[in-house]
Amino acid sequence: MRAWEFLGEHRAPPSPPITLRALHKMKLEVQSKAREERERFALMPLIYANSGRRREQLELERMALEMAQLRAEIAATEAETVAKSAMVIHRNVTSGIAAMQKNRGQITNLAKNGLGRKLKA
Repeated sequence: MRAWEFLGEHRAPPSPPITLRALHKMKLEVQSKAREERERFALMPLIYANSGRRREQLELERMALEMAQLRAEIAATEAETVAKSAMVIHRNVTSGIAAMQKNRGQITNLAKNGLGRKLKA
């Protein structure tokens, strides 16, 4: 009989000693299993893929991109119209100011002419 059998019925047999070599082998096994799992999980979507769902997702992404492009075009058009309307408003204001100054000058000339006639008479 062995010594551990004499010490008690409930005792487990002694475990083998753990060496650095055994630890290194265990570490390499864990790394290889993790690598195999990663490769397997990378292939899972390809094996069990739902092509209709993927097609729908791509279509939605394409539509979202088109919507973004249309929004950008609308924003550019709005900016262009704002700039054009600002130019038209500025042109109208300057022509209105010039017309007011011209009218004032005509009124002043009429007043001077009117005063001059009254003074002569």
